[in-house]
Amino acid sequence: MKDHLVFNHLREVAATQRQYALATVVRVKGSAYRREGAKMLIDEEGTYTGMISGGCLEADVAEVAKEVMTKGRPRLKTYVMDEELVWGLGLGCPGTVELLIEPLTPELVRWWQTGDGGQSNEKATDYEEGLDAFQAFVRAVSREQACLLFSRLDLNIDPHAASPRRLFLSECGDMAGSLGDSALDMQALAKAKEVFQQQNPKPGTICFSQIDGEEAAIFVDLYIPPIELVIFGAGHDALPLAQASVSMGFRTTVVDPRPGYNTAERFPGTIRILTDDKQQFAPLKIGNRSYVVIMNHHLERDQEALRFCLQTDAPYIGVLGPRTRCQRMLDAIREESASLPSAPFLRLHNPVGLDIGADSPEEIALSIIAEVVAVRNGHTGHFLRGKERIHQSLRTHSDLLKKRA
Repeated sequence: MKDHLVFNHLREVAATQRQYALATVVRVKGSAYRREGAKMLIDEEGTYTGMISGGCLEADVAEVAKEVMTKGRPRLKTYVMDEELVWGLGLGCPGTVELLIEPLTPELVRWWQTGDGGQSNEKATDYEEGLDAFQAFVRAVSREQACLLFSRLDLNIDPHAASPRRLFLSECGDMAGSLGDSALDMQALAKAKEVFQQQNPKPGTICFSQIDGEEAAIFVDLYIPPIELVIFGAGHDALPLAQASVSMGFRTTVVDPRPGYNTAERFPGTIRILTDDKQQFAPLKIGNRSYVVIMNHHLERDQEALRFCLQTDAPYIGVLGPRTRCQRMLDAIREESASLPSAPFLRLHNPVGLDIGADSPEEIALSIIAEVVAVRNGHTGHFLRGKERIHQSLRTHSDLLKKRA
């Protein structure tokens, strides 16, 4: 779920008594401007926040949303793009876009206001006190907790219901709602385990088998918290990198022992960690959604940072500088840590960044950020020109590592 603007607007929905509707792209066939999971929030006057196309569908969707709000029931709406709309919506052949448009009430989204905005992985007992699946999803998003929302698209099974049958699952084990079939719920649980292991999972519609053997179309929506970029080094060239990272919405951490360099004035919008002379990284937690760039311009500090990061689950470890310097550090680490497995070195990126001919600190920052995004999305950073499908990527991050190996 990357439509943070739409979900942030839920604060206003919760504070009013006005009617709203939420439109979500649940299925795309062929090419389209927006992919599955794209959202648009519409009020009773037809004013909308967010986009579900290149601008061609929004007005019509707003009209359908008014009908949905009046009747109080969700609706699936399919748009078939013709050649005249391709310029605005497609990047090749015309496609088909299917939307789920459903009414929203202040009651459904009021849980957004109770979110603490933190990253607590503790189980919230409120989920066991009557929240439905959508309410639980809203609350988890407000708390920046990784979570999934499974929605049945066969709306005819509950023709008078205000929302589809749903199941909410969070990465920390919370659960709310049901898809109305135990077999579907079990398959959703299995799917959730798979999704939470992925570096950058995507929303989409899949088919599950019910107890009676019939298939049910299930839309899998998700929220994954923003990735973290950890920058070791607070030198001059770290400034544009941190700025670019913050502008991308990454949670950005700067690690440097020098209080005169690692300041809020130099690195606004970041978390700053001052290490001591012994390079103790105890306050720093690096997980499987933490991307690392080491750029201290100090051999011993870089080597200590590299040794520490290679023992974490960071999927990307970028090291600024020439190959010979990086190799010296790796050789020293291997000598001191003979038991260190070789697999972590597949995550190492040196020289760091994509090959765009970067020279200035700003260009180098752009190159590094582009490589981070490519790795997160399972792409290799080649030109789009000549590709048959721009959204096609390697299946998993491990596949990318194997290709690099």
